[in-house]
Amino acid sequence: MLAALHRHLMTAKYPAKDREFVKCRQVLERKARALRKRGHGKRPNATKALAGQDEEQLWKNCVLSEKNPKSLLYTLWYLLTLHFGLRGCQEHHEMFVEDFSFNKDDQGTEYVTFEENPTKTRQGGLRKKRRAIQPKMFATGGPRCPVQFFKTYLAHRPEEMRNSGPFYLAIIEKPKSEVWYKKQRMGVNKIDSFMKNMALEAELDVEGRKLTNHSVRKTLVKKLKASNQPRSAIIGVTGHTSERSLADYEEGDEAEQRQISSIISSPVCQQAQNSRSVLSSLPIQQNHTATPACQTVVHHFHGCQVTINYGAGVGVFQQSSN
Repeated sequence: MLAALHRHLMTAKYPAKDREFVKCRQVLERKARALRKRGHGKRPNATKALAGQDEEQLWKNCVLSEKNPKSLLYTLWYLLTLHFGLRGCQEHHEMFVEDFSFNKDDQGTEYVTFEENPTKTRQGGLRKKRRAIQPKMFATGGPRCPVQFFKTYLAHRPEEMRNSGPFYLAIIEKPKSEVWYKKQRMGVNKIDSFMKNMALEAELDVEGRKLTNHSVRKTLVKKLKASNQPRSAIIGVTGHTSERSLADYEEGDEAEQRQISSIISSPVCQQAQNSRSVLSSLPIQQNHTATPACQTVVHHFHGCQVTINYGAGVGVFQQSSN
């Protein structure tokens, strides 16, 4: 804000200099320190990503499945958030079936693409920013194939709304036919409570963690980072405008941190033993040709002479110019 004010004054030819804001910045700095001493700024309520066992528990307890209207809708919401890097609520609520399309790659593998509506960072208009890379949700086969779940959901919508209309429809609690959903859009607050309800139904251990719809988006970043994907590839999926925007998604690699803690906590003698075991496991190139205890080899090159003395497996180089 101070920088913007300074730019405005400079544009208006007002004789203001940056040093005139020094006292103001000092006051803000003291205020920030006082707030931190009171415990603010630690973000205790920040959303956490799902752990690997959390996701497996969601599938194991059939919270993610196609057995009933609610679990199928949960599954579509979860898979679309992961594969397209969507935000947990508003983007989903504004979706239409027409935003999706089916295609096949050169190998004949089917995939789904999504042309998103304007969002917080891509608001449309004359300066509409499109994603640099359009994410694709490929068919993977097996019981967790995302494309198959997508088709199953479309098949359970009202017939006249299978190819058009709002994507998320209100649930028929006890369907008496293959139509599982009503002809009305699901409310935004209902979608916003998906992750909270899923955690309760799967009996996830959420002690000390805050799981919200945004947790799935953070899980996406965590998964891609764990597989050593570059930041440029990650923002291609999440749709962030820059790599710096991923700073709020940094939670660290728990496996690496666990290993570091183990190394720090282990006794010194055990650390030395581990180092020796690592060295002994390294491949050593054996030379089975008998080598004299000491050997001198003189090589003559144009303009110089190089002498190599071999002894006890160590080569000593000497160079002399002619």
